Amino acid sequence: MIDHDTSLLLGKLVLGRSVASLATLHEGRPFASMIPYAVLVTGRDPHADDAAAEDAGSLVFVSHVSRLSPHTRDMLATPEVCLLVTAPEPTDPSGPPPQALPRVSLPATATFVDPAHPAHEALKRAYLGRFPHAADWFQLGDFSIVVFEPTSARFIAGFARAMTLSPRQLHAAVAAAAAGG
Repeated sequence: MIDHDTSLLLGKLVLGRSVASLATLHEGRPFASMIPYAVLVTGRDPHADDAAAEDAGSLVFVSHVSRLSPHTRDMLATPEVCLLVTAPEPTDPSGPPPQALPRVSLPATATFVDPAHPAHEALKRAYLGRFPHAADWFQLGDFSIVVFEPTSARFIAGFARAMTLSPRQLHAAVAAAAAGG
């Protein structure tokens, strides 16, 4: 089980960053790129017990990608991807070593959302809430909303503090951080 402080660290990491590394399969080989993301959390009940897990809500990462990008074509061909969100490197050289920086690896399934889908507007609002400069890009025909639904989370909270979490635990951490801890 993840303790409160570690859960809050994870939630703040996910909500505090706006870009992730994206790993895809490209022509049979690993490929990494960078994507901006927003987070959409529904059912913000960070205290839901296991019995209420089905009603606890969901958490998805939302991006807006161009079909001209190799990573977009990769996701269309193979929707199993991985996102990596990392804490920023310290500017003070006496800060923690890079191996001790908090980070979370998120194996996920990428799903493209058609503009006619009922969830499209909420996903668009979440993305534009984080990236208002991207509003004009929604007029371009080659851009699509893609959501990433994590299937697990490998969280490194610091040196020798690694743990694998379920999607439910990830949701609870992010929901709690969004609610103010």
